[in-house]
Amino acid sequence: MRQLVIIAACFASGILGAMMGSDLCAPTIDCPTKPHTLHAQYTANGVPITPYAANKESNPVIQAVRKVGPATVNIDTVVLRRTSIFGFADPFDDIFGTDPFTRLVPSKGQGSGLIIDGKNGYILTNEHVVHDVIGRNGDIKVSLPNKQTYPARIVGADPQYDIAVLKIDGRNLPEAKLASSNDLVIGETAIAIGNPFGFRNTVTVGVVSAVDRVLDTDKGRLDGLIQTDAAINPGNSGGPLCDINGNVIGINTAIISGAEGLGFALAASSIKPVVDELIKYGRVRHGWAGMTFWDISQRIARQLGLGTTDGALVAEVYTGGPADRVGIRPGDVILEANGVKITSVADIQDVLRKARAGDKLSLKIWRRGQSLVLNLTLADIPEALRRRGI
Repeated sequence: MRQLVIIAACFASGILGAMMGSDLCAPTIDCPTKPHTLHAQYTANGVPITPYAANKESNPVIQAVRKVGPATVNIDTVVLRRTSIFGFADPFDDIFGTDPFTRLVPSKGQGSGLIIDGKNGYILTNEHVVHDVIGRNGDIKVSLPNKQTYPARIVGADPQYDIAVLKIDGRNLPEAKLASSNDLVIGETAIAIGNPFGFRNTVTVGVVSAVDRVLDTDKGRLDGLIQTDAAINPGNSGGPLCDINGNVIGINTAIISGAEGLGFALAASSIKPVVDELIKYGRVRHGWAGMTFWDISQRIARQLGLGTTDGALVAEVYTGGPADRVGIRPGDVILEANGVKITSVADIQDVLRKARAGDKLSLKIWRRGQSLVLNLTLADIPEALRRRGI
């Protein structure tokens, strides 16, 4: 049917062209009888790119893709889920798993990844690409552009940063290192490579639309993001975003549902330390202060004698934790952390999210009308609390 529509359209345009005495075929790319007359010219960082350049090898986008593309992989996941024979998921699968009216059905997922160490077979991707496999007997398969496929295992993953590192047993693999993303210029060329909707080795081109974006997701807050209008779709997650020189400046991560030209990538500079920790320890050693917080309402502010609702109220202090050891008490209000003004719980959580075990934290505290400064050393969260997701 599609062929019929195309043929009919060409036939109609031919009749219309004859009737009007005009050449409707000249500006199209599929006219075999006329030379192409489209003279529009585009530039990428000042380098001219013409649709029909005499020497395509000089096109910087092509050069960038050839540099990063071989290290961009497809990631397929399969997890067996227990599903009712009546066609809906079993909500008690993880509790019982023995319902005679259920069956195991494979659930498939797909995403992209980047080989960052070709010698050791380390692959960087998003945590949400492999999330369903974590803690389950699922399979991960990595496919390279040259059609080679490998089983993969998870080295480490962190949902807070939405980063995961996989490992495959391959030799002399192509690789692409994370570059610095600290000096990005809004408007510079951005190239996304990945496997959207299973269309492997797809390249889209746009610009860096903004930097330091913040997104609140169902898994938490992602900050320091690169915004781009290079097309990013489901399946692009975990793939590289690179500049015109083929430097990997980010990892494609999120889109705004229903919007166009609103894609986001984790900035390479911000995730480098995370990747190093995942490879070294198998997890990120987040800095743990040993306390929880509440936002301050106007009523609480009046009770505490505060003239503002700025700050984070200490709700609970874990016995023996870093906060307890320096004398922080429930009811204290955190006003500053390492010189950063704290206006809400989100602010202190941002500070802690970027910190690591062993880091020092200087806190300005309000306690019963007095201002105090207490210094604590963040610790690695105890295993029991980590398992509870605290």
